[in-house]
Amino acid sequence: MKLIAMALALVSIGPTSLFAADRVAERCTGTETVQVGTQPPQTLAYSLNFSADLVRKSYCYDKCRREQSYAISDATSNPMKLADLDRGGQTRRLTFDRDASVLTDYQVIAAGPVKVVRNASAKCRAAKFHQPPADAPADPK
Repeated sequence: MKLIAMALALVSIGPTSLFAADRVAERCTGTETVQVGTQPPQTLAYSLNFSADLVRKSYCYDKCRREQSYAISDATSNPMKLADLDRGGQTRRLTFDRDASVLTDYQVIAAGPVKVVRNASAKCRAAKFHQPPADAPADPK
């Protein structure tokens, strides 16, 4: 009888655990170094809230409106590559290490003669999940 009760308990939590693994919601805070042109770099506070749906391969910021939603570059890598792009004068590498709960955000924006370089690292903790919209942009690859 105890064996049946344990089996039912495991079956009842199994799908929930698998479903939870397909969703990530984090509130990340840390610091970023920002350098504009030839000016000395400055260290600033950094925060980013995001939700990721690994089945749909999309992620979003804050409240997850369409304009805040993007395709995940590589949901299977470790760390997970949320953004990995290099086009139109912009380079962005946004990764999330699920094991260490650390978000890394590296970005270069070249606007004419001025280049802005941002490099952030933030410790994350679980947050409320917001579903990325079904019409989130497709993977550009």
